[in-house]
Amino acid sequence: MKLLHILSCSILSLFANVATSQTYFPVDSASKVKFVIKNFGIGVDGSFHHLKGTVVFNPENLKTSSFNVTVDASTVNTGNGSRDGHLKKESYFDVAKYPKISFVSSIIEKTNSGYLVTGSFTIKGKSKVVAIPFSAVAKTNGYVFNGQIQINRRDFGVGGSSFILSDNLILTLNILATK
Repeated sequence: MKLLHILSCSILSLFANVATSQTYFPVDSASKVKFVIKNFGIGVDGSFHHLKGTVVFNPENLKTSSFNVTVDASTVNTGNGSRDGHLKKESYFDVAKYPKISFVSSIIEKTNSGYLVTGSFTIKGKSKVVAIPFSAVAKTNGYVFNGQIQINRRDFGVGGSSFILSDNLILTLNILATK
């Protein structure tokens, strides 16, 4: 009888941990996906919109947590319409053939300063495993996730062999995700 009670408690505990992992959805209008890259040695700011996907997050059970999100590559915005049109072409984001930029996590870990999510980042059909340090701030109906990573555009075939464009850019994420 005691063994049955212990087994029942263990099963209930397992279901309680899984049940507390909540599914959240990015709120595009309240989120920011920004980048900075040097062009002719001058920093150029840009952003992407139409953030979609799912975030399953439980800081007490990271094994059940995950990120699966995309942005619409055609929404690239640097504040210069001519440049934005150029960035949508084949040698840059090739938005006609590759309309989405995506990130799918494989593992989320706790760190001394927050969290680290590792996963597959895909641009122009080319995927690379990246690790993004981030923080998670609980809100009434979800979380705000903040992270930043440096990526090399050449890893994804963006910008060809341009020598006036820096290879590395900083991607900054400020994502509100709610139930």
